[in-house]
Amino acid sequence: MEHMVERRRTDRRKGDRRGRGPLRLEVFTGDFERRRTERRQYIRRQLERKKISEARRENEEKHRILLEEIEDVYYETDLDCNLIFVNNAMCKSLKYTREELIGQKYWQLVNDTTVKILHDAVDRSYSSNVPVTLLDTEVIRKDGTKLIYETSVSVIRDTENQPIGFRGISRDVTERRKLEAVLKRNQEELIRKNEEIDESRKNIQMALDKLEKAHEELKASQLKILQQEKMASIGQLAAGVAHELNNPMSFISSNLGTLNKYISRLSDFIHVQSEAMKSIKDNTVLNKVDKKREELKLEHTLKDARVLLKESIDGSDRVKKIVHELNSFSRMDEEEYKKANINECIESAITIVGNELKYKSTLEKKYGSLPLTMCYPRQMNQVFVNLLINAVNAIPDKGVITIRTRPEENFICVDISDTGVGIPHKNLARIFEPFFTTKEVGKGTGLGLSITYEIIQRHKGEITVKSEEGQGTTFAIKIPVV
Repeated sequence: MEHMVERRRTDRRKGDRRGRGPLRLEVFTGDFERRRTERRQYIRRQLERKKISEARRENEEKHRILLEEIEDVYYETDLDCNLIFVNNAMCKSLKYTREELIGQKYWQLVNDTTVKILHDAVDRSYSSNVPVTLLDTEVIRKDGTKLIYETSVSVIRDTENQPIGFRGISRDVTERRKLEAVLKRNQEELIRKNEEIDESRKNIQMALDKLEKAHEELKASQLKILQQEKMASIGQLAAGVAHELNNPMSFISSNLGTLNKYISRLSDFIHVQSEAMKSIKDNTVLNKVDKKREELKLEHTLKDARVLLKESIDGSDRVKKIVHELNSFSRMDEEEYKKANINECIESAITIVGNELKYKSTLEKKYGSLPLTMCYPRQMNQVFVNLLINAVNAIPDKGVITIRTRPEENFICVDISDTGVGIPHKNLARIFEPFFTTKEVGKGTGLGLSITYEIIQRHKGEITVKSEEGQGTTFAIKIPVV
């Protein structure tokens, strides 16, 4: 029994050894394959890193070669801002050798103000990881002269994205800034000249406003005198106004002529400046100048200034004409008071305006036998000239003007009729007002009938008007025989 038990134990141990042998071999084989796979992966990674490193070195070399060739200044610093790389452009710009610059702190190449600006830019770029562009930084060359750079600063990071330094790329804009300063001065001068022109125009406008105010005051005064039937005093008022207008008109006319010369000189200067600008090869400057020229609308401004001057000069001539008529109006009492034949006064007026009458009208004269009367013959001539001119102007194409004279008790009556367009009813009450006219602006002063009315009043007579639109107008004069 014991023998059988021992045998079974011996068989079990043998079976166990047979079972453990193949298992251990299988485990050993699995470890070997795993280690071999890991080694292959390690070798592959090392090869890939080597390729990446070689590619990076190759790219860095190409990058450095490119940086050496560019015209802009390029430099790199460590985290303490010590220069570790500079390109040829930087050496040439600052007149240092590469050996003199490498290891030098960049702060030593700039002034105190630029140091603070660069510190702030570096801090911003470091915190935001975004390049920071500085418009103007002042850099000191080896010989002590100063340059102005436009600079962009950014952070240099390693493969682990850790900052290891800073890089900067700069462009020398010293000459451009000088040109811009010159252009700015020229533009300021141009603006100042334009302001002077504007100021002169304002002064002219103020003078014209004063003239307009005097003109309105004169109208109001004369109308009041007409309404109060005191037209005899209008001559004195007109003389005073004419004298007052003559004084400002003298310097206004002179200033307008001078201003016209100034604008011509300014225009010539701008033309010469534009031609000179073509020689500048910096397109950026030229584009800025062209943009500013368009922004300031220089061409339009000069053109408009000439138009405004022409209008002002025309207005000045018109005022002079008004002054002349006012002077005539104010001197009507200086003529000799004597006996005269009214028919002869009419003929004298026809002689003066005959050239205008013959082209547009047929003149019919129906004179009566008139007695001589005391009057101012020259003034009566002016009355008939004014009425005949009004009559011919009222005829659009071709018409008839009729003059009738007749004695009536102790009066002499004169009727001047036309077959023109007539006067609107609403205007009949105003036609003798000073400065009232239905003509286009610039073609009538509105003083003709006002002067006519005053002359008849001085002769103790009266003048009336009858008119129908489309049929014609008749002016009737009645003066006493003296």
